[in-house]
Amino acid sequence: MIMALLSHALADPISGYVDLHIHLAAHLTVPVYGAGPEAKAPSGLTNLHALEPQIFAEQLAEPGPTILVSLAYANPFATVFESRRSMRARMDRQLDFVEALCARHSERFGWAKTPEEARSIIASGRTAIVHGIEGATKILSGAEDATYWATRGVAVITPVHLADNEIGGAWCQEGSLRWLNLPGCQRESDPATHGLTGQGPARVRDLIDAGIVVDLAHTSDASFAEIVPILRERGVAPVYTHVTADAVRRDPTALSDAQLVEITRLGGLVGVTANLAHMRPDPVPPGLAAEHCPGTIDDFRLHWDHVVALSPGAPVAWGSDFQGGVDHIGPTHGLKGCSPAPSTADTFDIEGLAHTGLVEPMFAHLAAAGSDRAPLDASAERFLTIWERSLAARAP
Repeated sequence: MIMALLSHALADPISGYVDLHIHLAAHLTVPVYGAGPEAKAPSGLTNLHALEPQIFAEQLAEPGPTILVSLAYANPFATVFESRRSMRARMDRQLDFVEALCARHSERFGWAKTPEEARSIIASGRTAIVHGIEGATKILSGAEDATYWATRGVAVITPVHLADNEIGGAWCQEGSLRWLNLPGCQRESDPATHGLTGQGPARVRDLIDAGIVVDLAHTSDASFAEIVPILRERGVAPVYTHVTADAVRRDPTALSDAQLVEITRLGGLVGVTANLAHMRPDPVPPGLAAEHCPGTIDDFRLHWDHVVALSPGAPVAWGSDFQGGVDHIGPTHGLKGCSPAPSTADTFDIEGLAHTGLVEPMFAHLAAAGSDRAPLDASAERFLTIWERSLAARAP
């Protein structure tokens, strides 16, 4: 590992960005997502696609992220009926699918089991795909489980997902998404104290000992506050794979400025998301431009610019949450936008973020409007550095 870190230090940093949060195999656990990424993309895709297929290989191959962190996950309503054995099998099946997808499309994608493999794949002009797991319910009962997932090439694990589990407390959805709270979450008990469980700190240390990067997404404020000192003690950095800024929209799912800065101080990385439900500013800031189009890239820009400005020079990633049950930002022009489409309008202008092939056009629009893109294009290197640090911190 020391030689790997030394060779990395001598190599040129990778220029490109990472999607920290995409679900390439979601169709295997949530059947409404159809036949999977290799199905033919239908016509008429829109950004209002929460429970419709959104990922298609032909569009995924368009210019975009350099690295995709593909997260396996379980249907949150089914976890109560799962055994530990069946939950492991569910995750394994999704990981197997991603590896087979890469093998069938090896001219475009490569599965990276290590940071060195990811660097090699990227150098060959292909997209590196990395394993992750969102939600450790019933798959992390001790060091043996963490070692198993590390051996399978899992780089990132999110300890809690949409509900409290044996590791710790989760934040709760609000508004129209309150139905997701049925499995239970921290707001239904005590948001001030509902952090890690008695075994939670040990499970976090198990992940670190196995060299797995900890994703702080979905943790309650109390869980977040208890995990950070453990990471600092071990000298590793976290990711927060899909996030919005609480300073832009007061929302239980958003991160405070203090939390965002803390992640950066640890050398970590956040992935700003474009989840439509969490985009619109609240309260509306004074002086918002008259031409601001709600529910579009104009809202996303407010979150992006705020996160970038908090830690000048620090990398900032993208976290799509494609096939994670969410809608994405909509069009600014055309019949569903805020104004007629000019002759210069492109597909993103009139469709919004309807599928994976429109991610790069979205960021091109963001840069054209004056937002700083440099932190984005430094995010792939930052992610690989975080992964390398985690592997270097493994227990003997």
